Amino acid sequence: MVERVSYLHIKPFESGESTGNQHTTITSFEEMLKLASEQETEESAAEETVSSSGQTEDTEQDICFSDPSSGKTVFYEDVAASRTDETQKTTSASSMKTTKYDSYFKEAAEKYGVSESLLKAIAKAESNFNANDVSSAGAIGVMQLMPATAEELGVEDPYDPEQNIMGGAKCIAQKLEEFDGDEELALAAYNAGSGAVKRNGGVPSYCKSYVSKVLSYKEAYETAKAS
Repeated sequence: MVERVSYLHIKPFESGESTGNQHTTITSFEEMLKLASEQETEESAAEETVSSSGQTEDTEQDICFSDPSSGKTVFYEDVAASRTDETQKTTSASSMKTTKYDSYFKEAAEKYGVSESLLKAIAKAESNFNANDVSSAGAIGVMQLMPATAEELGVEDPYDPEQNIMGGAKCIAQKLEEFDGDEELALAAYNAGSGAVKRNGGVPSYCKSYVSKVLSYKEAYETAKAS
């Protein structure tokens, strides 16, 4: 004999309170997956696009994030990628041999124990040796120091090329010490900040072009100096 069961004592699953006004345009599971995939693609694209000198971008390629220690909004600027073609023209070895600030670079190199070729390479990538250059993020002068960074480094007037170069040399010397002499990591930290390098576990993808540019200029200067 088969018994008939009229009901089962099963408590229904509760997903949350309903407001009675919930609406959706999603008509299938496949459509939901498609929308999720599109959103993930958009978020990934946004992440690939932060500004400068250890210090910040406010163009289509800018990435904004919050500094975990201070809570302040920080911008990353890849100056090597953002400079115009006009400032990139003089990239030959001969153009790196002599600059109007050679005495300052030499003095800074000796004072902070940093190679003169590295300082010149940073200045080349950052401002093309323009003491009056100001980036979209607010970085100033030859070595493109952010105002707050310049103050921390003891630079009273970031538009003064001698003070700016000395400040930049002090900054990169600190980064080199912090990262055990690793030039790539130090340059990435100079450009994007030490925190970004540590969080990434290496050179962040968004400033690899900057690091590559500086090192290529450094090699060009050394080639010119040896010739």
